[in-house]
Amino acid sequence: MAKDVFDIVIIGAGPAGLFAQFYAGLRELKTALIESTARVGGQITALYPEKTILDLAAFIGISGRDLVAKLDQQAQLVNGNTFLNSEVTNIKKIASEFSVEINHHATIQAKSVIIATGHGSFSPRKIDVPGASEAQQAGLLAYTLPDLSQTKNQQFAVVGGGNTAIDYALELVNHGKQVHLIHRRDNFRALESSMTKLENSDLTTFVTPKKISGLAKQTGKLLIQLQDMHEDNVNTLLVDQLIAGYGFTASFETIDHWQDKPHQYQQGFLTDTAQMTTTPGLFAVGDAASHLGKSDLIISAFGEVPIAVNQAVRYFDPDRGGPQHSTAINTKEIFKHD
Repeated sequence: MAKDVFDIVIIGAGPAGLFAQFYAGLRELKTALIESTARVGGQITALYPEKTILDLAAFIGISGRDLVAKLDQQAQLVNGNTFLNSEVTNIKKIASEFSVEINHHATIQAKSVIIATGHGSFSPRKIDVPGASEAQQAGLLAYTLPDLSQTKNQQFAVVGGGNTAIDYALELVNHGKQVHLIHRRDNFRALESSMTKLENSDLTTFVTPKKISGLAKQTGKLLIQLQDMHEDNVNTLLVDQLIAGYGFTASFETIDHWQDKPHQYQQGFLTDTAQMTTTPGLFAVGDAASHLGKSDLIISAFGEVPIAVNQAVRYFDPDRGGPQHSTAINTKEIFKHD
């Protein structure tokens, strides 16, 4: 692997990274897609595979799992190298090329790099009440949605007042599950259309303004103790599973050790209109890219990918020209197996 010199190394195999590998393949670039986990899909695969994605043009609704499957299928139409269980532990620029260190020992060389790592590694914000650890060990408390095909006739509670909790509750309702939505306030901070759907569903029960004060296992179910926010009274709720929707915290711990780490801005890397970071030849797309007015949407990431790929080519091969329209590039060769 050390002898290979790639045109573009793409870090992160989430939606943006998978699409970057495909689009770079349209331009017949030699790419390496590097993913630290054992599966492609990034945050979607890890956190909300069952969630319905609504911000994609031409898709009325598609689950995260199906979107990743389609992106992976698309990426396999082109020649590309994918390395799973491979964490980028260092990036060092030497002259006009990059040395990309994998898992602290192997290195590959690249003419350019595209960071598509999202906001870094994620960990859920935990519930801190008596019985929470025991409930999680028993499988009665979770921080992401389970495989809903295996939850027939189960009743759920979701706790939280932001987009994460509302997305979880709405996905459960869409799969015909009874949901008790627990929040310490009467008002929620979420997409208005999602709230309207929950409010209009007979499957939704709003449990507000209350907070969880304790959890206990009872006859294979979870007993939730609920403290009223305005009064002293405590009541209980019995469900098959509690889903915590407090959101997630991101960490750039590994990235912080890169030798040539570009400047950060808010929760990503500062980019210009060419998606280039403050390190020439190193680009960022999706949630990894940040600038004033940026919207962290999947559809935004898909728009940034062609810009980054084309500008990367201009960086290491300014005489190459292009890009052509994608409909005119290698269509016979790419789709000959359809």
